[in-house]
Amino acid sequence: MSDDPAARRVVQLRRVLTPSVSLFKTSGLSTQPDEWLSIGGVRIKLEPPKHPELVPRLYVKTPPSQTVLRHLQWMLQKDALGQDMFLIGPPGSLRRHLALHFCELTGRELEYVALSRDTTETDLKQRREIAGGTVRYLDQCSVRAALEGRVLVLDGIEKAERNVLPVLNNLLENREMQLEDGRLIVAPQRYDKLLKEHGKDELDRWRLVRASEKFRVIALGLPVPPYKGNPLDPPLRSRFQARIVQPLPFQEQLDELIHEFAKVPPKTLSAALSVSAALHTLSSLPSDSPLPSLNGPVNTYEHMQTIAAILDRNPNAMLSDLLHSAYPAELIGTLDAFKDALSRFSLPGYPSSSMFFVEGCVPSNNNRSELIATLAPQEAPSAPGGCFSVAGWAERINHTGGGDSYVPTSYHDDLLTKLLQSHTAGDFCLIGGRGSGKTSLVNRFASILGYHVEPIVLYQDMTSRELLQQRTTLSNGDTAWRESPLILAARQGSIAVLDGVHRLESSTLSALQRLIQDREISLMDGTRLVGEERYQKAMEASGLTPESMAERSIHKIHPKFRVIGIGEPQRQTSRMGGVSSAQTSWLHPELLSLFPYHHVKPLPREEERKVILSKVPGVSAHKLDQLLQLTHKLRSTSNSMLQSLAASLSTRQLVRVARRLAAYPNEDLYQTLSKVCLVRFLPQLVKASFVDALAEVGIKPSAVLLENGYRPVVYERKGNQLQIGSVKMTINGDHQAAALIPDVLFFDNQQHLRVMEDMLKDFKLGEHLLLVGNQGVGKNKIVDRFLHLLNLPREYLQLHRDSTVQTLTLQPSVQDGVVVYQESPLVRALKSNMVLVIDEADKAPTHVTCILKNLVEGGEFTLADGRRVVPASKACEYPASEVVPVHPQFRMIVLANRPGFPFLGNDFFAALGDIFSCHAVDNPDVDSEMAMLRQYGPGVPDATLKKLVSAFGELRSMADDGLISYPYSTREVVSVVKHLQEFPGEGLGKVVHNVFDFDSYHPELLDLVVKTLHKHGIPIGASSTNVTLAPEHTLPPLHSSGQWTVGSRGVNAKLIPIPINIKGPNLAHTEVYPVERSEVRGWSFSELKSFWRLPMHETNYVECVGAGLSPSDHHTQWLHVATANPVSLYSMPELGTSVQCLHLSSFLPFTNRWNKPKLKLMCLDEGKVLVHEAMSDTLLMVDHASKEVFRISTDSVGAAMKGMIGLSPRKEVPFSFIAGLNSAVIFQVGSASLKWLGLLEHTPLAVSVVLPFSLTNVLPLSSTQWILQGPETSYVMNCTEKGPNLHLSEVTMDPPLKRITSLSCDGLPAHLLQLSLNAGQEPAVQSGHSRLMAAPGIIGAIATGFPLANGSPVSLFSASDRGILGASSEVTAPPTFLPSEGEVVYPHHDVGGASEELGVTIVDLPRHTYRRISLPVALQDGTLHPCKPCLHLCPLQDGGSILVVDHCGGVRIMETGYHLLQKSLGEWHTLVGEGGDLPLRVSYERDSGMDVTNPKHGKVDPNNAPHVGGNTWAGGTGGRDTAGLGGKGGPYRLDAGHSVYQLSDAEKAAVPEEVKRAAREMGQKAFKERLREIEMSEFDATLYQKMLAKVQRQVQTLRVMLETLESKSSERQWIRHQTSGDLDDRKLIEGLTGEKAIFKRRGERAPELGAEKLYPKHVRLVVDAVLMVMEAFDKHQKTFRLDIYGHSGDEIEIPFVSSSRPLTNNKERLDTLKKMAAHTQFSAAGDHTVEATRLAIKEASKVQKDFAVLMTSNPNVNVFAIFIGSLGDQAKKLKEALPAGRAFVCLDNKDLPQILQQILTSTLL
Repeated sequence: MSDDPAARRVVQLRRVLTPSVSLFKTSGLSTQPDEWLSIGGVRIKLEPPKHPELVPRLYVKTPPSQTVLRHLQWMLQKDALGQDMFLIGPPGSLRRHLALHFCELTGRELEYVALSRDTTETDLKQRREIAGGTVRYLDQCSVRAALEGRVLVLDGIEKAERNVLPVLNNLLENREMQLEDGRLIVAPQRYDKLLKEHGKDELDRWRLVRASEKFRVIALGLPVPPYKGNPLDPPLRSRFQARIVQPLPFQEQLDELIHEFAKVPPKTLSAALSVSAALHTLSSLPSDSPLPSLNGPVNTYEHMQTIAAILDRNPNAMLSDLLHSAYPAELIGTLDAFKDALSRFSLPGYPSSSMFFVEGCVPSNNNRSELIATLAPQEAPSAPGGCFSVAGWAERINHTGGGDSYVPTSYHDDLLTKLLQSHTAGDFCLIGGRGSGKTSLVNRFASILGYHVEPIVLYQDMTSRELLQQRTTLSNGDTAWRESPLILAARQGSIAVLDGVHRLESSTLSALQRLIQDREISLMDGTRLVGEERYQKAMEASGLTPESMAERSIHKIHPKFRVIGIGEPQRQTSRMGGVSSAQTSWLHPELLSLFPYHHVKPLPREEERKVILSKVPGVSAHKLDQLLQLTHKLRSTSNSMLQSLAASLSTRQLVRVARRLAAYPNEDLYQTLSKVCLVRFLPQLVKASFVDALAEVGIKPSAVLLENGYRPVVYERKGNQLQIGSVKMTINGDHQAAALIPDVLFFDNQQHLRVMEDMLKDFKLGEHLLLVGNQGVGKNKIVDRFLHLLNLPREYLQLHRDSTVQTLTLQPSVQDGVVVYQESPLVRALKSNMVLVIDEADKAPTHVTCILKNLVEGGEFTLADGRRVVPASKACEYPASEVVPVHPQFRMIVLANRPGFPFLGNDFFAALGDIFSCHAVDNPDVDSEMAMLRQYGPGVPDATLKKLVSAFGELRSMADDGLISYPYSTREVVSVVKHLQEFPGEGLGKVVHNVFDFDSYHPELLDLVVKTLHKHGIPIGASSTNVTLAPEHTLPPLHSSGQWTVGSRGVNAKLIPIPINIKGPNLAHTEVYPVERSEVRGWSFSELKSFWRLPMHETNYVECVGAGLSPSDHHTQWLHVATANPVSLYSMPELGTSVQCLHLSSFLPFTNRWNKPKLKLMCLDEGKVLVHEAMSDTLLMVDHASKEVFRISTDSVGAAMKGMIGLSPRKEVPFSFIAGLNSAVIFQVGSASLKWLGLLEHTPLAVSVVLPFSLTNVLPLSSTQWILQGPETSYVMNCTEKGPNLHLSEVTMDPPLKRITSLSCDGLPAHLLQLSLNAGQEPAVQSGHSRLMAAPGIIGAIATGFPLANGSPVSLFSASDRGILGASSEVTAPPTFLPSEGEVVYPHHDVGGASEELGVTIVDLPRHTYRRISLPVALQDGTLHPCKPCLHLCPLQDGGSILVVDHCGGVRIMETGYHLLQKSLGEWHTLVGEGGDLPLRVSYERDSGMDVTNPKHGKVDPNNAPHVGGNTWAGGTGGRDTAGLGGKGGPYRLDAGHSVYQLSDAEKAAVPEEVKRAAREMGQKAFKERLREIEMSEFDATLYQKMLAKVQRQVQTLRVMLETLESKSSERQWIRHQTSGDLDDRKLIEGLTGEKAIFKRRGERAPELGAEKLYPKHVRLVVDAVLMVMEAFDKHQKTFRLDIYGHSGDEIEIPFVSSSRPLTNNKERLDTLKKMAAHTQFSAAGDHTVEATRLAIKEASKVQKDFAVLMTSNPNVNVFAIFIGSLGDQAKKLKEALPAGRAFVCLDNKDLPQILQQILTSTLL
C-alpha cells in the first residue's frame, strides 16, 4: 500500500460511504447447483458449464468498480429477458472486458470472433473442409454458440462489410438459421413443441437442431461517426439492446491503480491520469478545434495499467516519456497540446533525456526465467543506478548485442532503455522514418534479452486470417491449417516483429487486440491460445491435463512472448514536393490504444557521424561533413519540397554513400548525391531548391567535369577480369547456369558505358541496384549487357498492377486435388549465385514490393508454403526442409520508370529507394545516340540520323516540360532506323508514321508533333510534289563591256610602319540562350533550309554577319552576328541549338545618338573574330571559345577619336573596314591615307599608306593586292614591296567605271566560266584568274585576266540591270558572291506597293537566269527597331549556301546554288519517299455502298450503345447523314464516347456538294441555337474563339497534365469475395471445398465510411490573365477547386471565378475576361499584391508585412508568384528576393503552361 496516510484515509472513507451492492457470488471459477447471482436486485441462477475450459478467467477484478457493476447489472437484466446486447463506446478493452467479465461471473462458455473487412459468411456459419476425400462442414462460432448455449461475442461490428452480418439476422431475431449442410437451427420453444408432436427421429430426419435457450449475443462496436467504419444496418441494429460504455470515471481508475500497484506513489498515478483525462477531453473537441482530427476522441486510459506496471518495476522511469508513449502526440500532430497538459500538472517536459541508461542484462538469481536490467546514470556511467527485472532468455543472451549492424549512441541507448521499460509491461511499437534504425534497434533489443526474432512482413492486402493461420492441403488432399509465424512466436516465446503496421488495413491489425491486450486469441480452425495464468486457471477449473487441453485445441501462450510493431509516421511527404496522395492517418484512436508507441527520430548529427565512421572508417572527413550538413539541413528545413528529399538521405543511405566514397576517393560528391536523390527526374521547383541547398553547403559540380565533360569510358575483358572505365571486377567462373546468362544485341555507347561503370562500382561493394528512367531508354539492355560481361546468370521477374506478395514468392496451383507451390524467379535466384532482375517495379503497388525491403536488409521472411527465407549464416538453426538459405552472392537489380509527371505510376523510389543503390538512366546524349544508331543502321545517312536524334530530343524535352504526355524514347528511334536500313526507299517521312500514328486521333497533339518534326526537317505528311522553288527568269546575255589595263604610269605612296598595341585579354560578359531552330523543309522543299530568331533585346538591331571555321573542328562552321544598341556578338555553330552572346559595349568608346555604332566583322583562323567599329575606328579581336576580348590599337586611333568626345551634332565620316584574304584595309572616304593590316602571321603587321589622292573605295584582289579607287583614276597596290615608298600602278578602264561596288576574291571554275560567257567570248585563262564583280547599273559581271600585272589586260563581261532588281527595290547591302556556283546574290528592300518587303535576288550567270525570293521579317509583335529594314548576307563553307540575317535578328540558311539545290532536292525526295503515293496492286478499303441523302441529327439511343454504319442513330461512327464521327454527310461532329470507325477519305470526298451545303447549314443552325442557350452573340463567339486561338496550344498542355493527374486517382482496385470474376489464388482451397465466393474482380472500392474524406485540390489564383487557365481546368471541377481573384489599385480582392460556381460555357468565360478588362481600364493606380496574397492564404495565422515571409507563413498552403511581364529587370530581382522555387518570371505566354505544370506537379502529386 501507499506510504501516504492521507491517500489511505481517502480510499477507506470512500469505501465506507459507498452503498452496498448485494453480490452473492463474485467469481465464476466453479458453480454448484442452485447457486444464484444477484447484482442490485437482479438475480439469475448459475448453472455449471459443460466445458469449464471455455469460460473466461481472471477478468473479474476484486472489488469491481461501481461503473462496472452497473454495466453488469444491466447485462443481467438483458440476459434474464433473453435479449442480445450491444456495447457501444470509444476504443479500448473495457467493452470486451465487460463481456468477458459477464461470462466469468455467470459461468458461461464463450465464443469470440474479431470481425474485420475480410470476415465472410463462412467464418460465422460453417466452413467446408476436406477429410478423407470428402467435404465436411465444420460449425463455426455462431453455430457452436447457438447449439451449445454459449455467449457469442462479435467484436468490431463496424469493421465487417455490409453483406456479412445480415446472415445472423434470423438467428438473432427468431433463433433460426439455415446451415450449409442442410440442417436448420430452430428456436428452443418451437423445437420442444415439435418434439412433443413428432418425436426425435422425425426431427432428425427433418434435420432440425435445437438452439439453446442460454444462447446470447454480445456485440461490441464503435460509434460511427466519429470513428471509422460502417454504420449499423437498421435491421441488425433493431435486434440489439444498446448500452454506451464510456471510460471509467477518474476516481475509479485511480482507485484500481492504487489497489493494484501499491509501490507507485498515488500522486504519480493521479498526475498521469490527470494528463490522460485532459488529452481525452481535448481530442473530443469538435472538428473546428485547433487539434488535428483523429476521427474520434483518444482514450489513453488503456495505457494507464502499462504506465503503472512500468513504474512499479522501475521507479526511475520518466513519467512524461511514458505518457508520450501512450499518447504519441509528436506522431499525430498534437505535441503542443501534450506539452501544455504536462505543464499544467507540473510534470517534466517532453522530450526528456533519461537519467539512466541500461548498462546490460544479467540472469536473475531468484528467478532464472527473468533477467535483471542494470541502470547506470547518464552523467556518471560508473556510479550505481539501480535495476529492474525483465523477461528474457538467460541462456541465449548475446552481450555483444545486435552484431555488426548496431553502433551504440547516446540517443539509441536512451531509446533502448525506454523499450526495455515498455517490455516489462507488454508489447510496444516503433515508429520512424525509412532508414532511421528501427530494425537495428529491435535486433539489438532481442540480442540483449536473448530473444529469437520472428520477422513478419505486413502488406496492405494481408488479411487477418493470413496473419494468424494459412490454409493448406495435406499430401492426401485433406485441408488443414498451418500456424503463422505470429502464432508460432506466441507458443515458443519469441518476439514477433510486425514490420509495416502502417501498411496493414486498420481492421486487420485490430483483430490482434485480444492477443496483445489480453493474451488470448481464437484461430480460424477453432484453436484457442490463452495466457499462462488463464491457462492454469482453466486447467484447475476443468480438471484437465495439458494433453487434454491440447486435444480440445487449447494451448498456452508463452509468458515471454512479445509483439513489436514497426511502422512509419502517418504523414508522408512526396518527393515531388507536396503531401503524398498516399497519405493515410493510420494512427487512429483504436490503434493508439493497442500499443505504447516510441518515436525513432533521425540521429543527431554527431551521433550519425559516429555511426558512419564506425561502419566506414575510411571515408573522407571533409566529404562526410558536407554530406551530414546537407542531410540535416534537409531534415530541419521548413521547405516542404526539401523535406521530401530528406527521406532519400536516411542513415542507411548515408552509410551506403560513405562506403562508396571510401572505396572511390575521387568520386564527385555532387554527382553521387544527384544520383542518390534522382535529381534528374525531380520537378524543376524541387530540383532548383535542392541545387541551392547543395551550393549552400559547398557541394558543387567538379570543375574538371564542367570544363572537359565526361571522360571517355571503355571496357575490356582480359582473362577473368572485367574492367569498365576505372573499375575492375572478377568475372563469374561458374558455368552451371550458362543458359540463363543474357546475351542480347547491344551497341556500345558512352552514356550506357558510364552507367555500367557506376553500376559496377556499387555491384562490387555488394549493393543491390535500382535503375530508374523513362521507358525505352535501354534499362533492360544495360542490365543484360552488364550481366553478360560479368558472366552472371539471371532470373527475370516482371511486375504489374495485379502482382501480389504471394506471386512475388510462390505461385499456388492445384495438382491432383493438392495445392502445390511453384517457386517464383525471386526464390530461385536467392537460393543460388544468380541475379534477380525485377522489371516494371513501379507498376506493382508499393505495399507489395515492400517485401523486398526485408530481403535486402535482413534476408528473412516466410513463404506461403511455410518455409523461411533466412541468410545462409542462420540456415543451420532450422531443419533443412523448413528453410530457403539466401546465397551470399545473390544480387537484385530492380528496374522502374521515373516517378512523377507524366508517368504517375507508383513511386517505387519514394517507398524503397533508400535500400538500393540508385542509378538514373536517361535518354542517350546526342553523341551516344548517334553512335548507337549508326550501328543499327549503317546504311542510313548521317544527316537522316541527326534529324531523328534532334527531333526526338526535342520531343522528350517537351514531355519533360509537360507539353506532351508521352515521352518518346530511344526505342522508337531504333525501330525507325531499323526500318530505314531494311527498306531505304520507304522515306523517313513515311516511316515515322509507325511511331506517331498513335496520336492520329488527337489533332492538337498531332499538330504539335508534326510541327516539331517539320522543324527538324522530317517531312512527315509531305508529298514529293511539294516543291516550291522560286521561279526562274531569263537573264540578259553577258556582253563584252570593256577592259582594264595596268600601265607603267602611276604614283608613289609613302609607307609608314605602325606599332600595334594589343591590350587584353579581358573576359566579356557572356550569356547563352536557346534558339528555336526550324528546318523548314519539313512540309515542302524550297531554297530556305533553316530559320531561327536570335533572342535580341527589343532595341537591338543587326549590323553585320560573318562565318568562320571552328578552331577545334574544321568541318564545323560558326556563324557570327554583330548587333548594335547595345553592341553584342552572337555566335553559334551552323547546326547549333543555342547561341552565345558576348556583350562588347564596355570595350568600345562612348557613342552618342548621332554617332551610332557601325560594325564590321572579319573571321580569322583559330576561331577568332575581328570586330571593327567605324565611328571610333576601334578594332577588337574576340575569341568566342574562351570569351576573351583583345583591343588592337595603333597611334592613329587617338587622332581618329578627336572631335568625337563631345556631344556635337556634327556627323563624322565613318571609317571603312574592307576585309580581304587574311588582311584588311581601314580608311575614310575622301581621305588620302589608309591602314593595311596583315594577318598572315601570328603577330599582326600594320602599315599606314599616305596617298597623293583621296580615296573613294578599296577592292581586295588577294591578301597583298588591292585596287584603290580615286575620284577619277584607280590604282593597284601591292603590299609586298619593301621600303619607305610604294609605287601604285595606274589602272586604265575602258570605258571608265566610276565606282565598283565589290569584287570577289575567288574565281569561277573553268566549266562555269565557259557556260557564263557567250560562244566565242571564252578567254584562254584559267578558272582562278576570273572574278565576279558588282557595280551600279549592272546585275552581273565577270572580269577575267587576273592577277593584275603590267601590260596584262583584264576583260569585263556584264549584263545590264534593265529593272531586274525592280524600279522600287533598294539594294540594302553589298551583294554576296558564290564563285563555285557562278552566282551573285543581291539583298533588296522593296518599298513600293501595299507593304514593304525584304528579299534576295539570285543571279545565276552560268545558267543565264535569275530568281527573286521574298523574305518576311522576323519582327516580334509590337516591337519597333531603330534602324532601316535590311538584310545582311554571308557565303557559307559549302559554296552554295548563304547566311541571311534581317535587321530584327531573323536568321536564315538558304541554299541558292543550282548544283547544291539539285543534290538537296534528291535527298529530300528520298526522305519523303518516292513512289509512296502510287496505287498498290491489292487494296482493302471500306466502302459503305450507300449514298448520302439529307443530313440530320439522328435518333438518340437511350442505352448509348455503339452504332457503326447506317444513318439512324446520333453519335454513331462510320455512318452517313447523322451527327457522329468518322462518317460522311452528317451536319456536325458528335462524340458519344465510343470507338471510332472511319470511312475512307475517298468516300468522304465523294459526298455531293448539295449534301455538304445542307450539312453546313444544319451545323450553323445548331451552333446558333447553342449560342442562344448560353445567351452568347455570334460576335462574342467569334471574339472568344479569336482570343482562345492564341492560347490553344497552352490550353492543351495544361489539359494533358490535369487529365493525367485525374487518371491516376481513378485507378480501380481488386474487390475480393466475389461469386464471379477472376479466380483468387488465395482461395484455391476454398474452391476445392466448394465455396462460391472465391473470385475477385476489378472495381472502385468505396471509401471506408468515417474515414478521412478526400477533397478536391484547391487552386486559388491571384492573376491578371486567365483564359488559358479557365479553359484548361474546365471539366476538372471534381478534382480541382479553382478560384481566380484579381486585385487593382482600388480593391484588394476582386472575385472573377469561384469554385462554388464554376464557369460552364464560353459565354461565362468571355464575361469574366470582359470584367477583367474593365477593371484594368478604369481602376486607379496602385498595387495590392501583398494584401491580395495575404487574403489568398486563408489559414495564415498572423499578418506579415514582408511578402517573402508571407509566402511561407503557413506550411499547409503552397504559395507561388508568377510575374507576367517586367519593367526592366524588376521581375528578375523580385524573383531572386523571394523564397527559392516560389517565384517565376514569365515574359512569353507560351512559358506559362510550363510554369503552372511545375507548380502543380510539385504540389498536387
